[in-house]
Amino acid sequence: MKGHITKSQFLIISLMLFSMFFGAGNFIFPPMVGREAGENVYEAIMFFCLTAVALPVLGVAAIAKVQSMDILVRRVDPVFAVVFTLLIYITIGPAFAIPRAANMPFEVSVAPMISSDSHTYALLIYTCVYFLLNYIICINPSKMVETLGKFLTPIMLVLIAVLFIVGVMSPMGEFGAASGKYAQHPIASGFLDGYQTMDALASIVFAIVVINAMRALGIKNRAVLVSATIKAGILAGAILMSVYMMLAYLGASSGTLFTEVSNGANLLSQITYHLFGEFGRVILGAIFLLACLTTTVGLIGSASEYFSSVTKLSYKFWVVAWSVLSFCVANAGLDAILKFSIPVLIGLYPVTIVLIILALIDGVIEGSKLIYRSCIYVAVVVGILSALGYSGISLGVVGEYASKLPFFDTGLGWIVPEIVCFMITYIVHIFRKRDGI
Repeated sequence: MKGHITKSQFLIISLMLFSMFFGAGNFIFPPMVGREAGENVYEAIMFFCLTAVALPVLGVAAIAKVQSMDILVRRVDPVFAVVFTLLIYITIGPAFAIPRAANMPFEVSVAPMISSDSHTYALLIYTCVYFLLNYIICINPSKMVETLGKFLTPIMLVLIAVLFIVGVMSPMGEFGAASGKYAQHPIASGFLDGYQTMDALASIVFAIVVINAMRALGIKNRAVLVSATIKAGILAGAILMSVYMMLAYLGASSGTLFTEVSNGANLLSQITYHLFGEFGRVILGAIFLLACLTTTVGLIGSASEYFSSVTKLSYKFWVVAWSVLSFCVANAGLDAILKFSIPVLIGLYPVTIVLIILALIDGVIEGSKLIYRSCIYVAVVVGILSALGYSGISLGVVGEYASKLPFFDTGLGWIVPEIVCFMITYIVHIFRKRDGI
């Protein structure tokens, strides 16, 4: 039995985890955080990294300890396990993550070169070709994407480093004043914008990939698997954080330029063009295309495998279904996808955060069903109320009471109820244990 992992194997697996986390979509949020936060960029990006880096790393650690997502979600109850798992796959799949990734190359390289009148038709043609290619690769597995992936991560990291170095050596401008939500709540806004990377949701799926990769190398010792998986998550997180801070700096330094941009893809395209000209924008688009292709093929394939395993419908059926659904959503445009994803993530993230924390302290709470169920369902209720409130849906009397929760107006109304719920249920658990109940 092999009881250790070599440094080179560890590095390869850590970079693999980083590349899974860092799809092309992760390019677009830090620059916008930097641009909108302006002079508040450093505190904003630090709290962005709490949910975009620290939380995914904790998610990997939680699954490493449990060794299975299914085991973790069933600690609550079977109904929650099914619903939550479905929501995770749909959210990081055809509802948001896949269409968002598909839009990225178009927004960076194609959209700036065409008129607004041609945008709809060009996007339709582009997404048709893009998802047809995804279908072909998923149905006929090829080493093409795997081979590209081996070179993709270093190329992306080099590109970002070059962008950052040139941006520092040839500053685009001074940091401007914070705008919008970042002027009022830079910390809470950074924290919530970290949700949009969706990496915390994906971490509980990706951790299994890392564990399986280590097992394939012959690592069978559970303690070694847990330790190596957590360390790989930490290294991947450190690289993620470095990249996010560089991109946020670029966004902040462009605060007085590009006043017409509406999303991070547009902004990054403009920054690249400003620093390197048209050639830079084309190269960036090519990198995005490769990154997105590997990401969406992987997501469509994994979602199709999961749903074919829990239904009587074939893998091929699900590949077609997810490709068609993703195609339809992608044609809503990147701005619409980002807009509609926010309330869903506001509702789903509190549940994910609480689940990860409970998994990490499971030894302390001794797998208490009372604590798991109470804390999770409080997170579900407050998360749904927060999502509906963000969407502008009137909640009547319920909304009036919910709005009185601390931090509710910033989207963090779940924090205090969770702390109170945990304290009460933990005390009850201690007393029940003492009384032998």
